[in-house]
Amino acid sequence: MSDDQIVHDHPVRWGIIGAASIGAKVVGPAINASSNGCLAAVGSRDARRAAELFAFAPDACIYGDYESVLQDPEIEAVYIPLPNNLHAEWTIKALQAGKHVLCEKPLTTTVKEGAKMLDAARIHDRLLMEACMYRFHPQIIYALEQVNAGAIGSVRLVRVSCAIDLRLRPDNIRWQPELGGGSLIDSGCLAVNFCRAVYGRQPRVVAARVYAPTPGGIDVAASAVLDFDGGRFGLIDTSFETPPRQGAEIVGEKGMITIPVPFTPWDIEPVVFVTKHGQMTEQSFPRLDQYQMQVEHFARCIRSGGLPAMSLNETLENIATIEAIYRAASHNWPPVRPQRSALMASFAS
Repeated sequence: MSDDQIVHDHPVRWGIIGAASIGAKVVGPAINASSNGCLAAVGSRDARRAAELFAFAPDACIYGDYESVLQDPEIEAVYIPLPNNLHAEWTIKALQAGKHVLCEKPLTTTVKEGAKMLDAARIHDRLLMEACMYRFHPQIIYALEQVNAGAIGSVRLVRVSCAIDLRLRPDNIRWQPELGGGSLIDSGCLAVNFCRAVYGRQPRVVAARVYAPTPGGIDVAASAVLDFDGGRFGLIDTSFETPPRQGAEIVGEKGMITIPVPFTPWDIEPVVFVTKHGQMTEQSFPRLDQYQMQVEHFARCIRSGGLPAMSLNETLENIATIEAIYRAASHNWPPVRPQRSALMASFAS
């Protein structure tokens, strides 16, 4: 029996911890639609609300707490979309319970916490992967293949923007410093990830600025210059106070690759432009669910024993780069985290 047949005959049984919107509206449906997995359990502090949000999966067990998902012997893999400050705690608990873990980006907010998560994965021999969904879309795979094949020559500059508009969403958890909020750690982590993916190594941060209008508050906007040595640079910017904006440009010695919508090509036909010798070629891709491709990849790794495409060392280096950007900008990080409060509990449901 082939590995593919084993995977499809024995779909991975997933559990989700928390009733966050991305889990209920995006990743949960992606798991249910996947060819090699099924959503079997959800843990939430508000079971009634969770039952309503996950009604598309009527066979899934709805638990009134997180722990029951980890104690369920039928659950093999857990997806964690909790607030950023809870990622490390619940990832480690899930690994200790013998579950494989797909944790929403950012994997965590500090290198120290990230190292503990990596150690737990190795000690308990479970797979752990940061959910950087965009890396599984064919347009990104194609662009990185063009870079690695030398299609535009040696890369000299990577420019990435990733901004979301939260001005009309004051209750969004990304505004909360105690929950690990902030534009760089949230949407900006994708920009850092993209630069690292293109160059294949960790940069030095040479300059950075963040805008934090409230003392002790989050960074509402951030920009940074990354030095990959040898005249190779990365420029990133992110914000919570501009219209939604994203884009990626890879400039090489012989040409340029442009990806207009690199991270969330929801309602458009994804396209990558390659410019060489003054001539532009266009490569289009079908509209695909990159979240479904992500969970299918992780399930295949579970069944085959293979390693996830997003390595833990790469993830830890990305976290280290984010910390370095905050330091370069003289922004206090990580934020002071008080004991679990009613506010934090309400966002964690």
